[in-house]
Amino acid sequence: MSLQFTLRLLFTTCLGIFNTQILAQSSHLESTSPRLQTQQYQLVEDVEKYQVRILDRTTQKTLRTLRLQNKQEKVSRLSAVLHHEQRQSFILVLPDIAELWELSYDPKAEPVYQGWVHDYQMGEGIADTQLFAPRRTLLSTTLDCFILDPLRPYIAGADQHGKFQIINLDIRRQIIEHQFAHPVYPCHSKLENTGATSVLHLEMKSSGSNLSETTSSIILIDMKTGKKLTR
Repeated sequence: MSLQFTLRLLFTTCLGIFNTQILAQSSHLESTSPRLQTQQYQLVEDVEKYQVRILDRTTQKTLRTLRLQNKQEKVSRLSAVLHHEQRQSFILVLPDIAELWELSYDPKAEPVYQGWVHDYQMGEGIADTQLFAPRRTLLSTTLDCFILDPLRPYIAGADQHGKFQIINLDIRRQIIEHQFAHPVYPCHSKLENTGATSVLHLEMKSSGSNLSETTSSIILIDMKTGKKLTR
């Protein structure tokens, strides 16, 4: 075997190893994507690991890593991240488990007790005092399409079957539920601030007599009480 052939074979082998490493790194970068950024923080999703990481934008240091799963260890995708600037928190929408997560970066936020309701009311259990502790709201069903009230502790969500709920983030439970005949889309709707409350102009879509046609209508809902309004 000539020296020239040996060197060529060695070069080809090294090039193949290098390209494999580049492809592996590229695949990992594609699965890890920023989902939300503020002036101070960046929330990054690792799709393959069902995780999110919160980074300091200045130093790029990871402040918290959270696996998107419930207590039964069922994992979920991350369909949306909402920023509640007034509450200093991120809201994670998890379409595969019946939970809504709020991650607070308020240094004065109360500790989170990852237990039953009486645990955190009575100060029982182990408190999570770190920033971005997941404050879980348990839902009666999985919801996906959400809109939050930027001035108040309310968030509204719906599924694809016409179920609609308004959730109070302070008490971590729903305050109202409506079952509509057609799908509603709070995430595509508008909020009107009236001063005393916010009015959700909830969009509903229904099929016409011709199945290829879709008609839209608006339902007015008080975000504070959940009552339907008429004007």
